[in-house]
Amino acid sequence: MLKKTRFHIQYHNRTKVLLCYLLAWGLAILLPYLGLAWLYPYKLAGAAPEVSQSLLGLPVALPDTVEQLLQTTAITQGMDQTALLAAMEARDLVWRYVVGGVVGLAALLSLLWQLLWRVKYMRPKQAARAAMRAVADYRVSMVGIIAVNAVFALALYLFGVRWIGGRTGWDYLVYFGGFVINPLAAMVCFRLAAPPAISGKHSFFVRL
Repeated sequence: MLKKTRFHIQYHNRTKVLLCYLLAWGLAILLPYLGLAWLYPYKLAGAAPEVSQSLLGLPVALPDTVEQLLQTTAITQGMDQTALLAAMEARDLVWRYVVGGVVGLAALLSLLWQLLWRVKYMRPKQAARAAMRAVADYRVSMVGIIAVNAVFALALYLFGVRWIGGRTGWDYLVYFGGFVINPLAAMVCFRLAAPPAISGKHSFFVRL
């Protein structure tokens, strides 16, 4: 009889860190995308604010396809039902692109901030003191990341959300949920994916 042999896969710390980043920031990107791609058409279709004119007024050159899309969002008196529905669908599409772009930019800046912190403590001198500095910098960085996402959330509110009549909890969930997830993803990577020099099994930064 042949004995069954169990194979245990041991993951290197770098692999665990990479998986932590992929999981944390993958969810930070995926969940807002699912909200805009699935939840928005189900709960918020036809409720988009008119932001095309503001985008057309930006002092930047937009591609012709983008300008054409923005121009199709205009709703005028006397439009037939087919044209009205097409304009509302185009308005929804533009608005979802705006929300996705703002949330995505906030996520990118949050990730870059977190990565800069990690690079700073990859090979520190005097690891014990460096760990204490890393904790202080972590707290400052979290405040900064939260502030960045708060600023982007406020900008999105002022740019379009405030013009939406009859807002419900679905509006706030779809439009602002990503700004809550971004700091949470950063916190997970700070605490669980810190450099080995300042992390340990029972330390403030837990080594995976």
